[in-house]
Amino acid sequence: MKSPMYKVDLLIRAEEKQKLTAQLQEIGLLHLEDLGLERSLSNDAEWKEWIESKAWLDKQVLEEHQFEAQKIEAPLLPKLKNLQEEWAHWKNAKEQYDSALKFWKTWQGFDLQVWNELQSRDLEIRLYCGDERDLKLHQNQVYLINKTDKEYYFCAIGKAEDLEKINLEAETIPDLQPTDLLNIEIELSRNGNALLSLIYSFKMAKAELEAEAMQIAEQWEFNEGQSLWKEIAESPLQHLQAWIPKGKSEAFRQSALKLAIAFRLQEPDKSDNIPVELRNSSYSKLFEPITKIFQLPHYYEFDLTPLIAVFYPILFAYCLGDAGYGALMTIAVIIGWFTFLKKQRALAALVGILGISTTIMGLIKSGSLFGIPLSVESDTAWIASLGELVIIPDDSSFFFNAFNVALLIGVFQILIGIILAIAKEWYYNGFKESISLWGKLLIVISVVAMFMSETLKLSGLETNILSFTLILGIVLIMLFHDLSQGVLVRMGSSILPLFFIFTGLLGDVLSYVRLFALGVTSAVLGLVVNRIGMDMVSENWWTWIGAGAFLLFGHSLNFVLAALGSFIHPLRLTFVEFYNNAQFEGGGKAFKAFKRSKPLN
Repeated sequence: MKSPMYKVDLLIRAEEKQKLTAQLQEIGLLHLEDLGLERSLSNDAEWKEWIESKAWLDKQVLEEHQFEAQKIEAPLLPKLKNLQEEWAHWKNAKEQYDSALKFWKTWQGFDLQVWNELQSRDLEIRLYCGDERDLKLHQNQVYLINKTDKEYYFCAIGKAEDLEKINLEAETIPDLQPTDLLNIEIELSRNGNALLSLIYSFKMAKAELEAEAMQIAEQWEFNEGQSLWKEIAESPLQHLQAWIPKGKSEAFRQSALKLAIAFRLQEPDKSDNIPVELRNSSYSKLFEPITKIFQLPHYYEFDLTPLIAVFYPILFAYCLGDAGYGALMTIAVIIGWFTFLKKQRALAALVGILGISTTIMGLIKSGSLFGIPLSVESDTAWIASLGELVIIPDDSSFFFNAFNVALLIGVFQILIGIILAIAKEWYYNGFKESISLWGKLLIVISVVAMFMSETLKLSGLETNILSFTLILGIVLIMLFHDLSQGVLVRMGSSILPLFFIFTGLLGDVLSYVRLFALGVTSAVLGLVVNRIGMDMVSENWWTWIGAGAFLLFGHSLNFVLAALGSFIHPLRLTFVEFYNNAQFEGGGKAFKAFKRSKPLN
């Protein structure tokens, strides 16, 4: 469902723009036309700075018990930026210290006085680090000073031009001297602990940081809102166009009457770029994220979310098709509801619905529990008992078997899609525009019924009626498929839409075979995992541990692969087959109220 909208025209005096924009943001009911169209919050310099600083803070890993949080006075963002810079300076100083410490530990006998004395005589000392091959290559030019298991430390003394012949990179003598290191170590430790304590304090001030980020977002949106007012030629007034759901129009009217602003509410035109606000029941609302994966409906078409809420759990469960996997999903959601999914309960509820649907489908379709076939002929009592629940078997002699039911689900969803397309055209454009879609519906029903004539045991009269409805559907397509053309041209150009209807019907229905195929695949892989796992068991106790580990790994892998396929392929069936037959166009832009206290992404 979608909220009906009013178009709102606002007029103000130019000198009142800043004040009234702030008041409109405080009211928080209007969607401003073109807000953020050319620029977005992500391009704002202050917002970028906050994102970068927050990302840096999140990367810092501390042992929290070492520190006590300090109270940091607002504003926090500039102080966090300064902390980043101080931390970078500290790390640079620490790297210099570590490098100097390593150098003087290695070259303990290096004497700067000797160095200076040699320089006064136009001689140089160069220090090198290399392997045994480097030492042997230059053994007549260098002196070994120290060595480890893999590295050799040696020096060379001589004229600068002679030392250039040694093809090795000389060590750099640090600016820090051995006598400086102790004081520097103490200072680094003190400063480092102070900075770490401050980092911990900022981590504890997460709510305050996010509040400042919210203020940045609100200020950006306020500035954008101000920029949208348009001057009216030869007038001291400025104009702004906005949108409001009809259900909130009275609240806006009461608030706006108190402001120095003129406004008009009117019905939108078809040429308007009208925002869309989805308005669904609490159950259907859970499936709105699936709708948004593709696109929002535009204003002049139906929101298909309520039907996705009906079909998607069925399609998902049919693909996954194992009661054990469905039960695991359900249990995980129940645990997560009170723990790790507390802040994402809408997602938890969606996964829970899919889990329950899969559990039920796994029991009634083919019958599978962690790859164990549920059959009434099983020697195990509880398996035979669960096998009695199966009403959609794999038995090809039974018409409503798993393969045929998958196709029937496809036919039913396609018919629902065509009926929705008829309703949309009739509701938004008039009955005449929907006539060709009535023809498509007659063609699909007639073709499917004639194909299933033996199963349905149709009489000769019923077959003749179906032939008549098929011809009638073709005629309706020929006469009404494109009302912008003349009748003769329309009839001649009807070959293409008729071709797409007949070929599309076959392709669309056969696409639903993937429901059956994915269900069979996951069931067979589960069965194979069970067979291999049980074959690993012998009289030795440790084989049970190995078999258990293999079963856990095998079923985990099978579940992940099956769940991924069960998520993706129903999406494809929804967004391609169902949306195509429902003539879903999409392209709607979401309604977004211009208001304060904007939630962060």
